[in-house]
Amino acid sequence: MLGIPIDATRLDEPISKELLQDARPSRYDPRAPHALKIAKEGWSLRDILAHGVIDYHPVIVGPGIEAADHMQAWFEAGAADGFWISPDVNSDGIDAFVDEVVPILQERGLFHKEYEGKTLRQHLGAPDQYGIDPRVSNK
Repeated sequence: MLGIPIDATRLDEPISKELLQDARPSRYDPRAPHALKIAKEGWSLRDILAHGVIDYHPVIVGPGIEAADHMQAWFEAGAADGFWISPDVNSDGIDAFVDEVVPILQERGLFHKEYEGKTLRQHLGAPDQYGIDPRVSNK
């Protein structure tokens, strides 16, 4: 990712300045510039891997209130206009989000309680469409 050899026995140490002089972010990996940036800030190799490379998106682990607080802070700061929810692999991941986080966001007025209709088209206010759209037909 950075084009330099890494010593796995030094996971809790920053990457040496000598190695960082030769480091170049891979043009094939969108995480590489961020990894190089935090490496130059003196992060340990373990922290670079844990927080800057493997999962460089914000991840919330904990009770629903923590996820709701995090989402509210990002939304109110103008840093997000929506969220991609990726629950854990356990069968209760989405249920935990719906049962714990959504009600908090609803109480705070950040998530709707009512829907516009019964279909996605109605929720989005999209017009009805009958038949094949002429833009995709073979005329």
